[in-house]
Amino acid sequence: MKKSVRGLAFVPALFLILSAQTASIYAQSGETRAGEIARLQDQIERTSGKWVAGETSVSNLPESEWLNLVGLSVTAIKADPLPETYRALPASMDWRSENGNYVTNVRHQQKCGSCWAFAMAGALESYVLRTRNMPGVDLDLSEQVMLSCSGAGTCQGGQLNANFLQKTGLPAESAYPYTAADGTCSSAAAGWQKTAYKIDGWGSVSQSLSSIKSALASYGPLPIAMMVYEDFMHYKSGVYTYTTGKRLGGHAVILVGYNDQERYFIVKNSWGTGWGENGFFRIDYSELNSSVSFGLSAIAYKYTGPKNADGDGADAGGLAVDTAWTRTAPLFESMRQWVQ
Repeated sequence: MKKSVRGLAFVPALFLILSAQTASIYAQSGETRAGEIARLQDQIERTSGKWVAGETSVSNLPESEWLNLVGLSVTAIKADPLPETYRALPASMDWRSENGNYVTNVRHQQKCGSCWAFAMAGALESYVLRTRNMPGVDLDLSEQVMLSCSGAGTCQGGQLNANFLQKTGLPAESAYPYTAADGTCSSAAAGWQKTAYKIDGWGSVSQSLSSIKSALASYGPLPIAMMVYEDFMHYKSGVYTYTTGKRLGGHAVILVGYNDQERYFIVKNSWGTGWGENGFFRIDYSELNSSVSFGLSAIAYKYTGPKNADGDGADAGGLAVDTAWTRTAPLFESMRQWVQ
């Protein structure tokens, strides 16, 4: 398995992050990891938390390896902000079940701080499934090309910058299988650019509940960032809220849904299916304004309509998309106001 004003939205979030109290759940000398988890479970119960902690596939990794599971560079996104649309939003949505599943399988970044590459590649996979009407297909694109060729980052961390996806794109996983190392672009299969999937454009999304929900409904799954703390390593299920533990670093994930009644987001992670709810997690809306600062940066991929290299309404592989456009056009109507 693998801006100007744009940057100012970061300031309040960073203040919360830097001023957060981060009492560690690992402060007791000689305590076993099982003991730490038991104490965390007790604290969740005492604070009326709505999530379950337990041993996950990453629980017993040393802290040095936990640090490899994050890797987002917390810098301002260099893209124009995406205008908030004013369409009526549903009370809940999940791109895994919106007249089909437009979310690909959970991947694993392993011992490399490439969460940023997995978030952008995974969102591109969903973008392709939606714009070409391919629900249920586990399209697997090369995170390694994003890691080795884009210049957006390394295994030591990277940014949510989708310029590479617009100009060059990503090929199938087979063109450069994931190695969990920086690698070199010259190691990718010759001519991979000819088969790469691209986006039409992209923009940033403001850190507000309405903006994030609107972008998700209009543009599909979003690469989005948060701060990760020690307790998150032991998330098994439920609606996560920060409980205790020190900060490990910035992390990029993929937002795929939300639920207004229970006030949570649904998110795809890149730590394999042995963590969380089969690799996904739910997080409370309140974490937008906590030290977790969910949504501290987010981007959306824009789509300007069906076309292939000849502009005749089919994709480069010959797949007719008239049906796809008829089905998905309402979801993209709001994009027309910001197509350049």
